[in-house]
Amino acid sequence: MDHQSPLVLGFQGTEFTPQQLTALREIKPYGLMVMRRNVTSRQQITRLNEQFREAVGREDAIITTDQEGGRIQHLEGPDWPRYPIYGKFHALLERDFALAQSTMRRCARALASDMASAGFNANCGPVIDLCFSGASEVISDRSFGTDAQRVTAMGEQIIAGFMESGITPMIKHIPGHGRAMEDSHLTRPVVEHSLQELDESDFLPFRQLNHCPWAMVSHVVYAACDALPASVSKAVVEKIIRQRIGFEGVLISDCVYMESLTGAIADRCQQVQQAGVDLVLSCHGEPQDWYLWHEKLVPLGAKSLARLALQSAKVAAFKRQLDPDPAATMAAVWELLNKYN
Repeated sequence: MDHQSPLVLGFQGTEFTPQQLTALREIKPYGLMVMRRNVTSRQQITRLNEQFREAVGREDAIITTDQEGGRIQHLEGPDWPRYPIYGKFHALLERDFALAQSTMRRCARALASDMASAGFNANCGPVIDLCFSGASEVISDRSFGTDAQRVTAMGEQIIAGFMESGITPMIKHIPGHGRAMEDSHLTRPVVEHSLQELDESDFLPFRQLNHCPWAMVSHVVYAACDALPASVSKAVVEKIIRQRIGFEGVLISDCVYMESLTGAIADRCQQVQQAGVDLVLSCHGEPQDWYLWHEKLVPLGAKSLARLALQSAKVAAFKRQLDPDPAATMAAVWELLNKYN
């Protein structure tokens, strides 16, 4: 097998340069991370996704983006329906919990079907972090709130809606970013709470949804376990994520360019892999950087490959229920949400 690179790469531009295509053919990263800057139209991104798969030589190569809704919607503009950020469901959740769940399922299926039609097969979501008063605004309205059971119930609907559309979900940001008082994009947040307290709050949705195929690991420090951020901490990966939470699926890091991590990017990539995280995500970089990182990493091992195969089969086994008209579905969803907001 020649597709064992653990890298999931992002790039600049709206089309691949000859140098980028050569690097993709030679490195064969496991996946592509599409950002807002890469997208001009549905036709353009569909072709770009095809080009990526041609370059790496794998029809099943992972292509993902951040498509949560609201301020975190990278596929946006006239070619794409507008999707709600999770905070838009708060009022409906208070009034009619069952209706909120069924509406979330419809919304998730529409969003994922919309992505699948443009050549995507994974999405960085759902966010199942709790939202705490006074914490960093980086999560805030991206959360379903402070109630772990409510967050779990809504997360379950998103996971199912994605898988019904052939989109691999990634719960994030395991084991929980909600208590972080600072944004890990900008600095290194430290959560000082005991593991017992976190078990009953932040970790709970991740434990209850530990059957999700993939999870994205946060760059937050959990001081009760280790002084290093989760994504580069073997202790957090093994003791909290694998054992305490019981997550057996694929782990992907949050972006290695985020400022919670320190040192050269190549070293960060290596630290992520050495911590036991399967895939290394970088949303930035040029071909010369990709080669450097690639040289620092070892090919995906037997355990990671087995996890990837098992979770891929789990998504493939889900009964397909694609939404034939995501735009029409979302018009109805927005009408309902606007009644309560």
